[in-house]
Amino acid sequence: MSARAEAPDRIADLQRAMQLIADAVEELPAECRDLAGNALLNVAAEAVAQDVGYAEAGRIFSRLADLLARGLQPPIADAISLNAFDA
Repeated sequence: MSARAEAPDRIADLQRAMQLIADAVEELPAECRDLAGNALLNVAAEAVAQDVGYAEAGRIFSRLADLLARGLQPPIADAISLNAFDA
């Protein structure tokens, strides 16, 4: 199966993972909920760096920073492609 054929499944899996994580954050104790964003960012940074390497992780987070600086935030139900793996 080609990478193109797998892309819709990968995006659907990513969207499902995002929703499951958002649901889990809602279930956190109230005193932890306001720290969830920072905690998730740390976990995400480590996971992305392990997955694609530090240089590519830096490029991915730079693209994310550019999007956020322009006021573009990914909605929870969608995924914004940040690298070729999600394209």
